[in-house]
Amino acid sequence: MSHPYSRGRVALIVVALLSLAGFLLFNLDALSDLWTALADSLDGGDWAVIGAAAVVQLLGHVLRAARTKVPLDNVRRGSLAGQFRHLTIGYLFNVVWPLRIGEVVRAWLIAKTVRISFLYTLLAVILERLIDVVFVSVILLVFVAVVGVPEGGVVPITAVVALVVAVALIVAFVAFVRENSFMLRVAWRASSWLNNDLENRLRFKLWSVIFGFQRFFRQRRQLVRYGVLALVSWVCYLAAAVAVAVTVLPALSGRQAFIAATAPSAVVGPAIGNGAPGGFVDGVVEFVERSGGLGGRELLVFAGASWVVANVPVLVIAVVALFVNWARRTSDPLAGAPLAAQDRYVNKLAREQDVSGRMTHFLDSYFRGQHLSQVMHRLEVNGNVSLVQFFKGGSNAVTLLATSGGELFVKKMVPTEHAHRLKNQYDWLAERADHPLLVTVLREEHADDHYAIDLEYRPSSVPLFEYVHEQPLAESAAKLAQVWDYMYGRVYDLGELEEHPDVRDDYVSERFVRRVQAAAESHPALAEAMKSDRILVNGQELDNFATILDRITANETAWRDLATYRTSAHIHGDLTVDNILVDLPTRDVLVIDPSDDNQVRGPIIDFARHMQSLLYGYEFLNEDESPVLLGARDGMPEITYRDDRSARYAELADFVSTEVIPRHLSVAEQRSVLFHVGLFYGRMLTHRVVINSGTVLKYYGVCLQALNRFLDQYDLPRRDDRGDDLFGIDTRSDQVLSK
Repeated sequence: MSHPYSRGRVALIVVALLSLAGFLLFNLDALSDLWTALADSLDGGDWAVIGAAAVVQLLGHVLRAARTKVPLDNVRRGSLAGQFRHLTIGYLFNVVWPLRIGEVVRAWLIAKTVRISFLYTLLAVILERLIDVVFVSVILLVFVAVVGVPEGGVVPITAVVALVVAVALIVAFVAFVRENSFMLRVAWRASSWLNNDLENRLRFKLWSVIFGFQRFFRQRRQLVRYGVLALVSWVCYLAAAVAVAVTVLPALSGRQAFIAATAPSAVVGPAIGNGAPGGFVDGVVEFVERSGGLGGRELLVFAGASWVVANVPVLVIAVVALFVNWARRTSDPLAGAPLAAQDRYVNKLAREQDVSGRMTHFLDSYFRGQHLSQVMHRLEVNGNVSLVQFFKGGSNAVTLLATSGGELFVKKMVPTEHAHRLKNQYDWLAERADHPLLVTVLREEHADDHYAIDLEYRPSSVPLFEYVHEQPLAESAAKLAQVWDYMYGRVYDLGELEEHPDVRDDYVSERFVRRVQAAAESHPALAEAMKSDRILVNGQELDNFATILDRITANETAWRDLATYRTSAHIHGDLTVDNILVDLPTRDVLVIDPSDDNQVRGPIIDFARHMQSLLYGYEFLNEDESPVLLGARDGMPEITYRDDRSARYAELADFVSTEVIPRHLSVAEQRSVLFHVGLFYGRMLTHRVVINSGTVLKYYGVCLQALNRFLDQYDLPRRDDRGDDLFGIDTRSDQVLSK
């Protein structure tokens, strides 16, 4: 399918033609003098040789276009004719405008035509030109070694400076592509100054460059081909210069031929381009005269002929290319079959559709140097999988949607030190492969630096979070009831209601107190918030961490309740709303992401995870990026954060606490749910410090609210012996009510 030129491309054609016309008009006298000198001095045989030199020069340009095509073909194959056409248009701009603006124009035209990343294309062109600077600098240094330092001594200084700068830029570029941690951090910091949309787009473009060039650099055949094309193209340029020198300048010695052949390359500055004929001719004449051995009218004719060979043929082709493009006003057709729908994810350098919005969290963690994001990057570079969407997680694992071989699937990865936890999830799901309400596990992957499992992806499923906010309350409540019917019917193997004081003690100490203390050691604001006995959280005065724990352990009934629960050999372990989907065609729930990581093993844990969502809006807290404030009032620290828990969550919390929990849990277990909710928010603090330290105080504040609310139950009258309304839920408020 062809795509019409944009207005920008039509405008570029107009600017090119007008610029060339202005250039010719401005240099009309110099061109007239140049033509007169050449016509008077050259005969038919000389013109034939010069014509042949021009063909050799154009062959060098064709090889240059082929060289550019090598790294770009890693993204999407385009035609050599198209590459050559855009190269000549770029040369036109280099001749008539300063600062090598033609290289930017050329990269833009290529990117638009082949529909790939402009930044990747531009850097491929810049890298090509830096290598050219290295070639020219080496040639000039060889020239100095063979011929000597020209009069004035400018050449060796210029060559050395140019060589050092070019090599330094190449080294910096290679370091960036090889994921130098300092340079990645600089890119992350610099991009964070922009607004969210521009930040994400810039990071995606920079990551695309790393991704594309890593793929290119790991292919040795292509690197060899690139190097050979670069070398042969320069052989053509030098051969064209030698042919002109031998034709125009009489009886050259080997030393003189070397000087003459070097002159055109020496006067073409990397910043200003070939430019006007007068300046080029004067530069060649001055270079050769200072080098010694040549002079007179023949030298002037040689300089003019060199300008003609270097510029006239390529300008003529550029004008033809512009008129052809004007007439067709279409882009080159893409080579190969039409793009499949998933190609926009497989080929991250293609620009069929902007996919950067689905990679926000990946890009942020990648440029911050987080290990699993870089593992995923390496897998994509190696061609194992392609990232479709990176999900924000709340644990040591990362979860992403990936594709490979046309298959879409969910991939979860953890560092090797946490592999046992994800392995437990794999085994738990594999043992229940016949459960229709559980996600299907596909495979596992062991590697030196990570462990991963792949899970089925059901595009017809939606998160329960979205479902309950779009459906009537009765339908939403029915889905929650379906979850608990499944858990009690197919998963739990319940034991007797017993006390487990040793398990309780170890659990509270290891998974709660030590985690909070560890988080405070690495988060000064949290340590400051924990110092006093009392604290304000969103205006509510509460016992602080040490105080509330002392009061809980001192309350005999409360402390005994925490040890009293029914055990089950199998639980889900992480039954937040975030881990439940709804399959729209069947309207069945789909439970994902079990976590076999709790010393306390019983339904009490799953209910606490469930209420972690409904009572305190875990999903809202996890997505909210607004600042959390730590201040002081009345001698107490004060935490203020935005609480966006929805009215629907409050209604569902009321349903679960009054209809579901009393049917399944004992009175002691019902009262304990709030403590475990607070414990879960507290044990997450060590992880929040690492992935988003700005949210630590918010999670700490929720932890304290749940703990205080747990203990408040023992000072409140209960409605009946079953413990109904034990949570004191009012759909208008999240607070405990006195009854």
